[in-house]
Amino acid sequence: MIIKALNTFGGILDLSAMERLQEGDLYEKYPFRLYIRPGETVEVDDKFFSIIRIQDALNLGYIEVGNISAGPNLRQELVDPSYSGTTMSQTAGEDLVFGDVVYYGADGNIYRARANTTTTMMAIGIVTKDVTLGQSVTLLVDGLIRSSSAFSFVTGGQASSPTAIVYVSSMEEGGVTQNIPSASPAIIQIVGYAITEDTLSFKPDYTHIELCDDVGDSSSSSSSSSSSSE
Repeated sequence: MIIKALNTFGGILDLSAMERLQEGDLYEKYPFRLYIRPGETVEVDDKFFSIIRIQDALNLGYIEVGNISAGPNLRQELVDPSYSGTTMSQTAGEDLVFGDVVYYGADGNIYRARANTTTTMMAIGIVTKDVTLGQSVTLLVDGLIRSSSAFSFVTGGQASSPTAIVYVSSMEEGGVTQNIPSASPAIIQIVGYAITEDTLSFKPDYTHIELCDDVGDSSSSSSSSSSSSE
C-alpha cells in the first residue's frame, strides 16, 4: 500500500504504531518505525503491516492510503451511505435508523439521544443500519460515517470559528447539529467533526457541559439567557 502525508499537519508524523501482521516474522523483535513529512509518499508492504492502529491519523486527514496501482489519487472515499471504523453490537430499545446517535437507557438497551435532558444522554454511538425494537444493532463508536440523507454539514472550521464541530441535537431525537445547544436545560456534547458535507468523523467526547435553568442571582445569568436557542 501507499501512504501519503498531507499538508494538514506540521512536522514529522511517526507511523511506528502500524500493526504487524506477521507475528512469526524473524524481524518481529525489531521495532518498526517510519517517519513521513508533509507531501511525502511512502510504500509499505501490506502483507506485513496494517494501518488499523493509526486510524486516528487517517480520520484527522493527516494521511491518505491507497493501493500501489491506485495512481496519484489516493483518497479512498466512503460510498453513500456507509461507515468505517470501530463498532460494537447492542440491542435497540426502539426503532432506529442509519445515522441516529444513541445512548444507553436504564434497561441497558439503546435509544435515540437528545441533548435537552440528562435522561436521554450521553451519546455513545451512531446507528449503522435501520432496525426495529428488540433487534441487534451495530453502532459505530469511532470512525467515519457518510450519508447524504442524514447529514448536511458546513465544513472547514478553525479554532477561531469552529463551524465544522458537530454536537448532539437538543431539538431532534437521534439528530446531530453544528449549532451549539444554548437553551437550558441542555447538554453540550461534541460527537465529531464534519469532514465533508455528508461525512462525519464520529468520535464522541464524554467531557460535556450541562446548561441549567437560571436560579438565584439573575445578574449572574444574564449573558446565558440572552443566547438564542438552537
